[in-house]
Amino acid sequence: MTNRMKLIWLTFITLSLPLLLTTASSTAQESSTAGELVQEEGWQLVRDNCTECHSSLIIVQNSGNREVWKSRIEWMQSSQGLGDLGPELEGSILDYLTSNYGQKTASRRQTLPTHLMPTTPNL
Repeated sequence: MTNRMKLIWLTFITLSLPLLLTTASSTAQESSTAGELVQEEGWQLVRDNCTECHSSLIIVQNSGNREVWKSRIEWMQSSQGLGDLGPELEGSILDYLTSNYGQKTASRRQTLPTHLMPTTPNL
């Protein structure tokens, strides 16, 4: 896969996640109101550095482990104009994001069993 294809794929995934991940699985995500960051240690750093370019709603609708969040930051730095955060600030932001918006175990309901599916008329 070429770097261009990887960038296109990562862009697609990043922009699609808020639409796909609507079911909250962690207590932190369930406790926040629409678009409001969980007010735990580090939330002000995220607000001050991340919401300059996009709404906090994008953050609260996403999830991921530390590696996933780091890849999103790197993508924003390489293609969206996010400046260097420095190791300490980036680490604090990653700590907050992984603690409050960590990887979900599942984001979609299970498929319906075949016997519960509606019949499709022949066209």
